[in-house]
Amino acid sequence: MIKARSTASSGHESGLMRSRTREIAVFTGSLIACVLIAILWLTPSRAVVASTTLSAQENAPVAQNPVLDPDRVATFESAGWRAYYDRNWPRVFWLMVRLNREEFRMSLPTALAASVDIVRASIAFAPIDNDVAVATADLRRFYDKARRSAGLRADAQTLAALEMDYWVVHRKLAQARKQAPDHTGDIEPMVASLARLHAALFDAPPEAIRRSAELRALAAVTVDRITGGYSTDVAVDWRQVEAYLLEGYRAVQGRNEQ
Repeated sequence: MIKARSTASSGHESGLMRSRTREIAVFTGSLIACVLIAILWLTPSRAVVASTTLSAQENAPVAQNPVLDPDRVATFESAGWRAYYDRNWPRVFWLMVRLNREEFRMSLPTALAASVDIVRASIAFAPIDNDVAVATADLRRFYDKARRSAGLRADAQTLAALEMDYWVVHRKLAQARKQAPDHTGDIEPMVASLARLHAALFDAPPEAIRRSAELRALAAVTVDRITGGYSTDVAVDWRQVEAYLLEGYRAVQGRNEQ
C-alpha cells in the first residue's frame, strides 16, 4: 500500500512536471516568434533612430512616476489579466512588452527582456503548488529593469517582495470568497498590500495612493468573480475591470476626470 501511494505520488509529480515543461516550451517558441516580429518591425533606418533615442531616454535621469497614458496602461493591463487567466502565455508576453513600454518607458530590447521575466514569474506562480521563491526571483529581475528605465527610487528586491505579497494575498482572498456562500469577504488586506506597492511605484499623495489601491483591489475582485465562475455577465465584468484600472491610474496621475 505504501509503495502504491508512493508510485501514484511520483506519477502525479511527473505529470505536473510534464505540464510545466510543455508550458515553458510553448512560451519559448512564441517568444522567439515575437522577438523576430519585433526585429522585422524595426526597419534598419528606424532601428538606428529608435535604438539611439530610447537608449538616451533610458539612461537619462527620470523622475519617479513618469507621465503615462492611463487609458493605454489600463487597456494593456486588463487584457494581460485576461490572457494570464486563460494561460495564454504568448499573449501575456506581447501585452507586457506594450505595457512595459508605456508604463515604465522601457526601450524595446529592455521591454522584451523584462517581459520574459514577468511571464516566467507568472508561470512559476500560476499553479496551486506554485514556487514563490522562483517567481519572486523573476520579479526582482523584472523590477531591476523597470527601476532603471523609470527612475524608481525603491530597490528591485523591495519591489519584488511587495509585488509578491500582493499576489499571495490576492490568491488567498480570492479562494476564500469563492468558497463563501455569498462570495463576499474583507478585501482590506489586499487594499493595504496594494497601497504599500503603489507607494513604492508612484510619487503621489497618500490619499491618491490609497484610492488607486482601492480601485485595483476592486478590479481584482471583479476578475475573481469571472475566474471563480460566479459572474452573471462576463463581458460586462471585463469592461468593469478596465474601468477600475483606468480610474486607479488616473488617481496617481492626478487626473480624476470621468
